[in-house]
Amino acid sequence: MSVTTLASEVVSLPSATGTEPDTEIVERATALRALIREHAEQGNREGRVVPAVIDALAGQGLLSLTVPGRYGGAETNSRTTVDVLAALAQADGSTGWSAMLLNIGNWFATTWPVRAQDEIWGEDPASRCCVVLAPSAKGRRVEGGWVVSGRWPYASGSYAASHAIMGFLAPEEDGGAGHALAVLHPGEWTIERSWFPIGMRATGSDTVVAEEVFVPDHRVQYFDDLVKGDYATELRDREPRANAAFLPAGTVIFGGIQIGLGRAALEHSLERMKAKGVVGTAYTQTRNSPVHQVAVAQAMSKVDAAELLAHRACRDIDEAALRGEYPAELARARVRHDVGHIVTLVQEAVDALLKAAGSSSFMETSRLARLFQDVGMAGSHVHATPGIAADVYGKLLLGADGPLPLHV
Repeated sequence: MSVTTLASEVVSLPSATGTEPDTEIVERATALRALIREHAEQGNREGRVVPAVIDALAGQGLLSLTVPGRYGGAETNSRTTVDVLAALAQADGSTGWSAMLLNIGNWFATTWPVRAQDEIWGEDPASRCCVVLAPSAKGRRVEGGWVVSGRWPYASGSYAASHAIMGFLAPEEDGGAGHALAVLHPGEWTIERSWFPIGMRATGSDTVVAEEVFVPDHRVQYFDDLVKGDYATELRDREPRANAAFLPAGTVIFGGIQIGLGRAALEHSLERMKAKGVVGTAYTQTRNSPVHQVAVAQAMSKVDAAELLAHRACRDIDEAALRGEYPAELARARVRHDVGHIVTLVQEAVDALLKAAGSSSFMETSRLARLFQDVGMAGSHVHATPGIAADVYGKLLLGADGPLPLHV
């Protein structure tokens, strides 16, 4: 399938998938904050978001944000998805992260042929897909498809998923191997407990295991085709989201998590610093200390700037999808760089708040210390780290020679 421009079809696309956020859906996420916070510590102990929270998210349609409307999903744009994830992460980073991976797994599945989509959601619209893009397995060609075996670590939200989209190496005739992705159905994969981090403890990013699973051809796509927007779905002329750029849509969501964590750190720090003093100084109240005033102002500005970058990236993705155009490599690289810069801004903001809030904020029981760990852990994901993103964006801006070190 070749990538084509569908600008002539734009007038027929539903307006509900434009570039503005669906505030009603975002409000549903915000309304769950108290419930999410109530269960956050239990989730940290158990290594997964507790079922009561997963059920609440599902009940409000927050785990089917990207499922097509024809299956009863919200079919939201990138802006709505990012704002929902930020609202959830403000209550608990692991909850936001789990919702992020399940929703993007669902959206990735919408690029598959309708036959494969029907197998996922046709009988059960509540089905959910976890995803690991890395080809951490091998496949062998058989008549009608592939037999796949392997282990995929860091499968966030897998405990709450029914299906799994997993990367594998597909041997080619020239002796090489292509990077392919397979949709695994319920009963074809299991989960091995392996997630014991210092931050984002409840994401359930455990290891998916599959042994000798037959995956028919209609459930397999090649990663390079997806990166180029060469999707197998037959509905690109009818569904705007089927035109969204693959990696940018799968990357901007990480910005939403960072923004939510940054907001939570600001919320906690402002409340704390309004009520405490500054030991060993003339300031009996922190709120009257110029040093602290400047610290919170700069932290607020950094989180605000991060949010503006995320919203610009969402607009770029959503506008191109509505036009039926696949963004050029430079535009895709800018989204990747924006997300890296969001990580930098939020990490700087939370670091400053932690230091301004005083030594007690470094205690294990401190919410701010937990947020600091979550921000660092979330910002270490390969699709979020700033350094390589800046390198790629700079190479494209300057027209550097040679291939890029990663896909965008």
